[in-house]
Parts: sequence; structure tokens; C-alpha cells
Amino acid sequence: MSIAKILLGLGLAGAVFGAHAAVTATATAGSTSSNPGPGLVTNTFDGMTLPTGFANYDSAFVLIAAPGNSGYAAAPPGDLTDFFSVGTTHGQVPSSSVTFGGSGVSYFGFYMGSPDIYNTVTVYAGADELTLNGVQMAALAGHLGNGDQGVGFYMNFVGDAPISKVTFASSQDAFESDNHAYIAAVPEPETYAMLLAGLGLVGAIARRRRHS
Repeated sequence: MSIAKILLGLGLAGAVFGAHAAVTATATAGSTSSNPGPGLVTNTFDGMTLPTGFANYDSAFVLIAAPGNSGYAAAPPGDLTDFFSVGTTHGQVPSSSVTFGGSGVSYFGFYMGSPDIYNTVTVYAGADELTLNGVQMAALAGHLGNGDQGVGFYMNFVGDAPISKVTFASSQDAFESDNHAYIAAVPEPETYAMLLAGLGLVGAIARRRRHS
């Protein structure tokens, strides 16, 4: 019976993180996020630097100095600063991820240019994930995904559960983006209550076992 109670307590705690979630995507005009926040943080990669701490990028080889190179990593249109790119030549990496600490993020967005079918982004939220290629993302913005270096738009992602990781990949040169933005997720009060209830039950059972 005590084992059953322990499993129940762990189940209550684990339910916080195990819920199924859906990810939705939209595209908006402009090079910056139209999300009003509050708490919106934008990483511009200026100075060829990656953020540390809450948003953790797994490779430094994603950084391209302005103004880029139209032959293998063209800056998104109108972007005059250093930017992020994955690709297959000139020291780039074909895939790179950003993972988030804490409870993850409730929103993630980025400015992208020259969309093509070999560009893909995968967004992970709870038990679900959404993968879109450049053609699909361009269609959301009303464009063709044909690699036109004059095309740029802002992608926005939200999940029913917090977003924990975003992976950028490209099987050719290149998938360029900038102005990565996010809003840190804040657990709902009922989430705290469920977690505390589960942990409290486990603690109570442990105390009873010590006294028996």
C-alpha cells in the first residue's frame, strides 16, 4: 500500500511535466517580434556573442559576422548586424539547438530570410513537437519558399506547454535568422499546487516509514 501511495505522489508531481501539448506557428511582417510581452527578451547576436544561462545555444559556429556572404550565408533582408546561421560549408554546423532553463518559455520567435525547403525548425513543447520547413514557414507569411534573399519575415511559436528546446537545421547553405526572442514561462498556480501536493505526499510517507 505504501508503494502505491509513493507512486501516486510521484505521479502527481510528474503530471506537471507529462501533459500533452500542441505547438502553433504564425508569421508576421518585420524583423522583430510583435509580441508585446511582458518579459520579452531578444538576442541579436551583436558582437558575435551567444547568451549564457537561461537560453543555452549548443554551438558557437552558428555566428556569422555582418554583412554575411550572399554565396553561403546571406543576412536576412535589412539586417545589418551579426546573425545566426546553420549550413554545410565555411565552418557552419548543419544543426544547432537552443534549450531553455527554468520552466521553459511560453513564446519563441525569430526573424528569418531567404526561406527554402531545406531549412527546418523543430520546436519542442511538453510531449509534442512541431517541425516546419522553409516552404511551410514562407507560406504562413504569404511568400514562396524558393530561397529569395529579398524575402524576410518573423516566425512566432507558442505551445500549450512551455517550449523547452528549438532546433534549427539545414541540409544546404543556409538557414539564416536573427533577433531570437522569448518569454520565460511562469507555472500556473494550479501547477504549483499539484507539484507540491505530490512532493508533500512523498515526504509524508517517508516520515511515516522512518517512525515505524
